[in-house]
Amino acid sequence: MKQRLYNLQKLIELSDNDADFIKDMVEMFITEIPKDLEHLAVAIIDDDRERVHEYAHKMKPSIDMFGLECLSDILIIEAWGKSNDEMDIKEHFMRVNQELDMALIQLKRDF
Repeated sequence: MKQRLYNLQKLIELSDNDADFIKDMVEMFITEIPKDLEHLAVAIIDDDRERVHEYAHKMKPSIDMFGLECLSDILIIEAWGKSNDEMDIKEHFMRVNQELDMALIQLKRDF
């Protein structure tokens, strides 16, 4: 498998390298992100910008905390949810979805 997509440096610094805290945060990420991703996908399909913004905003801190590159895409999706922009965000969502799926696989393997 290719390199790790996630980076726990922020979690390590936040927790003063508390292994139990890090494990709890990883478990929460593994549990919550798939649900949030599914809700975000439905909101995008339904063109429900308020819910798109809500779920992108909810996911943003976790994506940032785990050092994932798709943070820039989730920020674009979040902003789109508050705008009237006609931009097609499907490509951004696909990158978020792909990176989160792979990061979840890696986290499950590593923890």
